Amino acid sequence: MAQKQRTKNKSKKSRKKTRDQRQHSEDKVLRLAIILVVLLFLAGAAVVGVRYMNPRPDITEGMKKLDEFNRVKASEVEQEVAELEQAEAEELEKRSKRPNSEKFQNTLIIGDFTAQGVYEQEILGESFVLARESACVHDPDGTGLTEKLDEAAKKNPQVVFLLLGVNDAALDSGSASVFEEDYQAFLNQVKEKLPDTRIYVNSILPVQQKAIDETEGLRDIPEYNERLSKVCKEAGAVYVDNSDLVTEECYKDDGKRMRQRYYTAWIKRAVEVAEL
Repeated sequence: MAQKQRTKNKSKKSRKKTRDQRQHSEDKVLRLAIILVVLLFLAGAAVVGVRYMNPRPDITEGMKKLDEFNRVKASEVEQEVAELEQAEAEELEKRSKRPNSEKFQNTLIIGDFTAQGVYEQEILGESFVLARESACVHDPDGTGLTEKLDEAAKKNPQVVFLLLGVNDAALDSGSASVFEEDYQAFLNQVKEKLPDTRIYVNSILPVQQKAIDETEGLRDIPEYNERLSKVCKEAGAVYVDNSDLVTEECYKDDGKRMRQRYYTAWIKRAVEVAEL
């Protein structure tokens, strides 16, 4: 009986110990939870305090003013650009209205009867042109071309236009291959005597059928121009194709000389190409 009572008391003590342990664990968890809440609260308070002590600046107004400033600056730049464009347009218009004699200062035209037409059609004064009607590169000495080149060397122009080739095509003994060699040799003379001069080689102008019927060699002018373009490329001279400027209304009665209509268009092309 006494043994039974001891066992019962021992069981009660064990259950009490278990409850005490469970209660201790629950209290420990609660304390930890309370501490965590307190810590979170303190951290939140610290953040609020920092923000309060160092408030984040409101940049909305500043950004607005910066945007307005940029718009003002952009409008000012656009205005300046517009003024510059206007000034440039006025300057270009002023330059385009200059007389041809002013545009062709320090410029000479060397050639044959095609070059003579420049002053004969009253586009420029004769002082700007050094030409002989029969001039050709096949015989520069005999046709006076060498003499005209020597005159040009004395004047030392900044720009020279060469208008040659039609007489070479008209030669009975002429050929495109011979013309290529002759023009190359003449161009070398030009570069030697005018080393600082910009050289513009003009194409041989097309002729009407009546001129071809009279002089068979003129039929080969397109091939001559192909050779001429090749020579210029190799020599570093500028080749200027003026064929598109020629219309049926440009021809005189012989079918190869040009009227004033052509030279009016040609001089505009020359000014544009050489930036005179």
